[in-house]
Amino acid sequence: MGFLTVGEGNPRPDRRAVLTRALGVAAAGLTGGALAMGVAGPAAASARANQADWRFCSKCSGMFFRGYADDGTCPAGGGHDSAGYNFNLPHDVPATSRAQRDWRFCSKCYGLFFHGYPTSSGVCPAGGGGHALAGYDFVLPHDIPQTANTQRDWRFCRKCYGLFFWGYPTNGSCPAGGGHFAAGYDFVLPYL
Repeated sequence: MGFLTVGEGNPRPDRRAVLTRALGVAAAGLTGGALAMGVAGPAAASARANQADWRFCSKCSGMFFRGYADDGTCPAGGGHDSAGYNFNLPHDVPATSRAQRDWRFCSKCYGLFFHGYPTSSGVCPAGGGGHALAGYDFVLPHDIPQTANTQRDWRFCRKCYGLFFWGYPTNGSCPAGGGHFAAGYDFVLPYL
């Protein structure tokens, strides 16, 4: 589909013909762009990395990964007990002013902990000192409005470095002793 030009064998086109042709080209461009966006949209969405099976532990109030045959080590004793939502956490995406990186899976207790301090990795309930990082670098949204598929009141514990739910009258069970101690951002986590 070419543009109408004036030349041998082509009389000067009228305004209606030029506009009709130009609108047809523009519509084709938009359709092609929309198709490209439709193809890129799902690809871009699948490029956004998330991991499901993160759960609230009803015994310690911490966040733990429920994707293995056992449930890790809970500071309240035994394995974690999952309850509530199936959280789908973003990972390996850029941090922003409203999303903090350096949240990691602990391969000893299966909890989610903050690994952003150079001198410590917190206190792990599975013993042997601090948490043992493994896997993805989770980037958690914070201090944003809660929506229909997100939950707020998830906080960093400055004693154990774990992530725990601060929405109940008690602060759960911290591996550093007593209840968790809330500090920092109010994390707002997506769930399925």
